[in-house]
Amino acid sequence: MGSCAPPRGLLLSFFGTVALIFTSPSAFAQSFPLAIAPTARHYPQPATVANAAAPVRYPDNNSNGMKALLRTIRFAEGTWRGGAEAGYQVMYGGRLISEVIPGSDPFSKHPEFVVVKQSALNSEAAGAYQFMGATWNQVAGWLGIKDFSPRRQDQVALWLVRNRLSDAEEANINRGILTPEALHQLAPEWAALPTHSGDSYYGYGQSVKSWSQLKAFYDKQLELLRIQTGA
Repeated sequence: MGSCAPPRGLLLSFFGTVALIFTSPSAFAQSFPLAIAPTARHYPQPATVANAAAPVRYPDNNSNGMKALLRTIRFAEGTWRGGAEAGYQVMYGGRLISEVIPGSDPFSKHPEFVVVKQSALNSEAAGAYQFMGATWNQVAGWLGIKDFSPRRQDQVALWLVRNRLSDAEEANINRGILTPEALHQLAPEWAALPTHSGDSYYGYGQSVKSWSQLKAFYDKQLELLRIQTGA
């Protein structure tokens, strides 16, 4: 694991979540009353908020394939922790919010606490999906989210996923099919996911999980979810 500051003034977390990178809306994004500049999908573009109010939509209403994908992103980001709730507290460097900021409620809000490490970049990345503070605050604001709870973290991650995936790849995920193309499309959002070349979208020696590792983890989680849900 590792990170580097990407070009063009973007912010990159320790595990790879990119701040403020949004593209034209997918079918999911279109369900929210947002106005995003009409640009080609998957290219970093600024977004304009027309209306911060948005309907709430939770990941637990989604397919097993999509839930398995969210778990796989957490695995890639190094926050899976066997599925334990502690994974939603992980900060840059691997410590928990409750350890870095004793006495705080780790799920009340994004900590926006910059962890300083010697011989490494500093970062405020936090949570199961290693959100940068700016990314979290912007998307959470659009969705009307007021806390940093595990359920809300999943919700924001799901928004980011659906904003990145093409309709075809979202359909594949919902059928339980994870493709290299889907990971390639998500790589600009999470630098621990591989592009078609097998490297991080941002390079700079960024640690990245391999396609085979991610596919094996995804398939295992999908099977567990199918057993649990009977679907």
